[in-house]
Amino acid sequence: MLIQSVELVELPNAPAYQEKIYRARLDTGETVDFFQTHWDVPLPPESLVGLTVHAANQFRNPYLIGSQVPGHEES
Repeated sequence: MLIQSVELVELPNAPAYQEKIYRARLDTGETVDFFQTHWDVPLPPESLVGLTVHAANQFRNPYLIGSQVPGHEES
């Protein structure tokens, strides 16, 4: 199951931490939602296209950790 596209979706009446999510459409026709708070890192969602959901989560982790370290800059 590969990610074919990713879009930012606003959810009406959702709590603030869930008001925007990234919605990934898989090659199987299914969709998977990622909470914005987990994806609010310097990583373009388009870079996840072609990855599995598991691989996308692994790909995102270094960016998430790096964005939380004071003074850390991506090279």
